[in-house]
Amino acid sequence: MPRKPKPPQKEKITVPVNGRMIEVALYPPSGGRKSWYAYWSDLKSSRSTGQSDLTEAVNAVPDMLQNGGRKSDLTDVVLTDAEFDQIQKTHYSKKTDPEAIKRAESSLVVCMEAITAFRQLTEVSPITLATPEHCELFQRMALKLPTNWRTKYADNGRSRKNKASESTVLISPNTVLKWSRALSAAFERANLNSGAKCVRGVVPKERLLTENPWQQFTWIEGRSRPKRHFDKAELILVLDAFETDWQGVSFAPAFLKVLLWSWARRDEVSRLKWSQLREVGREYHFESVGKWGVRKWFQIPNDLFEEMNMLRRNSPFVFGIYGEQLNEFHLRAGNKSAANRVRAEFRPENLGEWMYRQVSKWSKGLANGTAYLHSFRKTSLQLARHGEDLNRLVATDASLTATVMMDSYTDETDEELRHKSNRMYRRLFAALPVDVASRYGAVVKPSDRLIERLDLARSSENWSEVATVAKALQVEEQMENSVLQL
Repeated sequence: MPRKPKPPQKEKITVPVNGRMIEVALYPPSGGRKSWYAYWSDLKSSRSTGQSDLTEAVNAVPDMLQNGGRKSDLTDVVLTDAEFDQIQKTHYSKKTDPEAIKRAESSLVVCMEAITAFRQLTEVSPITLATPEHCELFQRMALKLPTNWRTKYADNGRSRKNKASESTVLISPNTVLKWSRALSAAFERANLNSGAKCVRGVVPKERLLTENPWQQFTWIEGRSRPKRHFDKAELILVLDAFETDWQGVSFAPAFLKVLLWSWARRDEVSRLKWSQLREVGREYHFESVGKWGVRKWFQIPNDLFEEMNMLRRNSPFVFGIYGEQLNEFHLRAGNKSAANRVRAEFRPENLGEWMYRQVSKWSKGLANGTAYLHSFRKTSLQLARHGEDLNRLVATDASLTATVMMDSYTDETDEELRHKSNRMYRRLFAALPVDVASRYGAVVKPSDRLIERLDLARSSENWSEVATVAKALQVEEQMENSVLQL
């Protein structure tokens, strides 16, 4: 008959710690104890190694000696979700300019939305344990989600039409890519090896990541969407619609005109202030700072400036009259409830949202499809390159990207910004028919068409034509100055 196995016995091991040899006694599992316990002279009582196997228990002892007898927790070596989120907040809190702070707050919202979506879909906790496999799975899972996947319906015991008619439209690949870019950037901020992108000082560097899982697999492809531009008839129709349907609300047409001449996003125009005005002779420019902090000037026609000047009140904002005019419109229409919903305090985001809703509502029945405020920016840039093979030059003049030279070696002067603004203005002016240009505040003068000819001759390197037009332009300018002096 085989003998009964001998129960495990107490073991003694010696472990080197900081040049000292520490003798450790290991007590086997017994009774209510399910793991090996360790004891050494610095402890008041033995501590569990958390391991039922002797070999694993021996391996755990050095770590316990380094931590005063405590087993290392996963949170000791891995970034927690709270710490990962704090790294993102610290990154976006570095801005000091008031306008830059607002842009950073908006970007932080997008970043946290992407992080929340990743946590909900993959259930990886903490998020820093995510592998390339998790990231790729997230992209595939997100593509199968309906656009209203986060909507929660209250259970009130009754059948609801909304539940039966839930949207079956899936999240677009471009939205998934937007989340993925935000997540990749978030992981870079917690990556010790990402250079200047890493946010330091929030947690000890030993706990930062050493790689970015988003850089270790092939991403899904985005969906190419048609670019929605306004045609020349629509540019007039949208002004007609506002002037007819919103009589007395004069800020709205002026807002659209500025959008066209500025090739700006709605946020830039909504926040436009009179302090950004730059007058150079008979030219009126505004300086603005757009997405990614890109600085630019844009020129507006003189008649449009006069129209905007008529809106001027005590507010520092160019369109600060928004609430006042909207309130008066609703009161004239006898709609007191709508008037009461208009805030007395001007908020740029409210103005931008109102303009967005009105343009999209107006355009729903158009043959070319629904348009949005961003369509003005697309239209402006399309017009600016109309007839020219100057994509790179137009992008540079529009300050769409910041080059390494501008970032690292040189600064752009006001004079350079003015010349860029002038060139963009002339391109837009030359591309617009006379009737459209005049409706958007630009009066056609003989010198304007000469400048148009000059730019065309210069772009085609027709130097004889350049000389001829330059002389004619000089004569025209002298005539205009003579008239002004009279």
